Amino acid sequence: MAVEIISNTSYNLVGDIGGTNARFALVAPGEPELISIKTFSCSKFETVQEAIKSYLSSINNVEIKSSCIATAGTTHLDIFKPVNNDWTINKKNVSSALNDIEVVWINDFSAQALATSTLDNDDVIVLNKGNAQTDRVRFVIGPGTGLGTCGLIKTSSGWVSLPAQGGHSDFAPNSDLEIEILTILKKQFGHVAVERILSGPGIVNLYKALCQIHGSKTKFHSPSEVTSSAIQSNPDLVAKETLHLFCKIFGSVTGTMALTTGCLGGIYITSDLVRNFLDFFLKSDFLKSFEDKGRMKYLMTDIPICISKKENMGLIGSAYRINN
Repeated sequence: MAVEIISNTSYNLVGDIGGTNARFALVAPGEPELISIKTFSCSKFETVQEAIKSYLSSINNVEIKSSCIATAGTTHLDIFKPVNNDWTINKKNVSSALNDIEVVWINDFSAQALATSTLDNDDVIVLNKGNAQTDRVRFVIGPGTGLGTCGLIKTSSGWVSLPAQGGHSDFAPNSDLEIEILTILKKQFGHVAVERILSGPGIVNLYKALCQIHGSKTKFHSPSEVTSSAIQSNPDLVAKETLHLFCKIFGSVTGTMALTTGCLGGIYITSDLVRNFLDFFLKSDFLKSFEDKGRMKYLMTDIPICISKKENMGLIGSAYRINN
């Protein structure tokens, strides 16, 4: 790997550890701009500190003053295992690898939520304009390796994230077809969390369940195969049904979480997965399903919903956290 020359010598390190990749960047103290963003495959490293060392070895003559790293799961323990990742993170070992500097650990969707505070109109696609109440909770949701969720509220000292594990809440079917899908997935997983459907792996679970229901041969085995086959000009019909149902269930689940959190400040969808089939998503039943909450429909139509177009939201949120 070529060594990158950085002009200044003192920076903060920010990271975003997902189920598949770990991303790192530098930020100058007090500055929001990300510098030297690099992505590493988690499977190529035994530990997170090895990945960090590989990142820092690609940059010349940099002193790290402090660090904030976002990762999936609960990060309050001294030793913990991120969700959907084989690493076991030992906070003391990571700090030692960085010359015993302070390392702040936050939930990956806390970082995503904090990053939404930096977005402007050009960074989002408005799905529902609604009527934002700026003093109320925002809610951030996004399917990826799992389903991330987080609340966000503004205080006198800035934005504060309200981390949650909404992706592990129960899947509640809304039709006979969805009941059949739940029955199939329950035999496979026992507890069927919503992220068993609303995630990259969940798209494959949903597709295979529909193949079983229709008596069709399973032709696709990855999220990208299912989504690309669904959106092409001559789509695979089961793949297209999978994506249609994914969007519908995503809308219903997001609506339920909106009612639970009272997020009249608005909803932000942050998802590379959804952006891969964005045109399909914008024409889907997501919004119809979101609003289909019986007596509360009037409230649902008032909640703004935006899709973030910005990349590296986890790193941006980590930078916000370390600077505030």
